[in-house]
Amino acid sequence: MTAIELAYPVFLFATLILTLIMIPKNEYREYLMYGFLVGGLGDVVNVTLLQNILGLIRFKNQGIFYVLGHHALSPLGWTLVIMLFLYFIPRRRIFLWLYIISWGLMALGFAYTVHNIGLFDFQSWFYPLPAFIIFTAWFAFTAWLFSRTSSKAAKVE
Repeated sequence: MTAIELAYPVFLFATLILTLIMIPKNEYREYLMYGFLVGGLGDVVNVTLLQNILGLIRFKNQGIFYVLGHHALSPLGWTLVIMLFLYFIPRRRIFLWLYIISWGLMALGFAYTVHNIGLFDFQSWFYPLPAFIIFTAWFAFTAWLFSRTSSKAAKVE
């Protein structure tokens, strides 16, 4: 296994440690459920659509993590990212929108990072704007769903 192939496992491990440190044990299960449903399954749907059907993105150099045309650790990473996103979600509407946009930009930055180290590729026209819109919409949908269905969600002011 090369150092490049370790990028996803290192990211996954670091993000897991952050969730274990930041999210209280008695709340972890609910955030994990949202992370799995919106993050993990959302990633599988997005990758299936954008990679396998439309051919706009492509994982490369996956090594042992290649499973059915997907990177096996990507849904796990998105699960943990969504957990952190939801745990720190702000209550004030103006901050909420800035927060969602910021997470969309961070996801875009991560995509460029894995692209630059040779693990991910995309159609040149698709990044940055269409991808940013998709990431931001994903986080906005996540915040909306969480606010409508979770007892942990605070009322937005």
